Amino acid sequence: MTLNPTPLSDFFAQHNADFLDVYGMQIPLRCSEAGLEYQAAREKTLVCDGGHRAWIEVHGADVYDFFQRTLSSDLNKLNVGEHQLSAMLDGKGRWIAELVLYRFADNDNRWHVGVDIPVTCCDAFLEKMNMLHFGEDISFEKADVARIKIFGELPAVKHDGHLISRSDAGEKCHEIIVKPSAVNGIMQQLVDDGHPLGGWVAQDIMRVEGGFPLWGSDFDDNYTLPGCNEWRRASITKGCYAGQEVVARINTYGQAPRQLCQLHFDGEPQFMQGASLFDAQDKEVGKVSSWIYSPQLGKPIAFAYIKRSAAPTGTSLRATLEDVSVECKVVNPEKVFG
Repeated sequence: MTLNPTPLSDFFAQHNADFLDVYGMQIPLRCSEAGLEYQAAREKTLVCDGGHRAWIEVHGADVYDFFQRTLSSDLNKLNVGEHQLSAMLDGKGRWIAELVLYRFADNDNRWHVGVDIPVTCCDAFLEKMNMLHFGEDISFEKADVARIKIFGELPAVKHDGHLISRSDAGEKCHEIIVKPSAVNGIMQQLVDDGHPLGGWVAQDIMRVEGGFPLWGSDFDDNYTLPGCNEWRRASITKGCYAGQEVVARINTYGQAPRQLCQLHFDGEPQFMQGASLFDAQDKEVGKVSSWIYSPQLGKPIAFAYIKRSAAPTGTSLRATLEDVSVECKVVNPEKVFG
């Protein structure tokens, strides 16, 4: 399979990066030793490629009304200069797209919003937007951009693009979003100033430690928002949006039949991605989707889809992959709404 390069691929290749497939994009896996990259991100600065996500520019006087009735989050809480986790759902509460919204300064009462979205969700999102668009003053443009993802302290660097912050990376994180023609000069300045380059391994550890599931690995359009426990992307107080009835009903009357949960593993680290999970009665209750070793916790942690009966925090489970079995416990965060 031929991967699509990002505007940063050549630069990372020149700096000894290995690559992997993320949403069909050529994303650096690592540039040196993953542990050193992780340490740099936690303690100082790490520069990565954010090109597995697309960027859509949205303008118009009707942006607020349109997004307020089509997306799961409450735009009353999205102020200029801030961002908001959000989602587009279908009528059954299933995902169409995972989103982060960024609101920039208005121009003559016309909102300006950047939509940050996985590359593989982009076409479905734009298609749905066009179906729901009935003459409102709103325009969508998929922008051709380069995305420099910077963990830790933000270096002083000149650019003519957007500077955004991320709350879904598991660690302090910003992105510089610029035209592809400008990116090599910015990257060279960062390297010349001594800031190390990093890859997907370090990023993946931080996002699992932070409790953020990954589209396409931990959830996709086969799952509902309540089943993913992504309540931080949902409002249950604003007016109707597609999937709102499902979200509200499950919140009020119970839980989804299967839920995306976090796991903490006991004993010596054993790779368990894809492992089957069994309860005390030896019944299969779920499967591990993402697995990492957490330097912060000193133990492996994971995401897994688990049957409702085995999903409460504190439940002991057994993970089995081929002929290896490891004990683990369900550890879920507090339910917080967006």
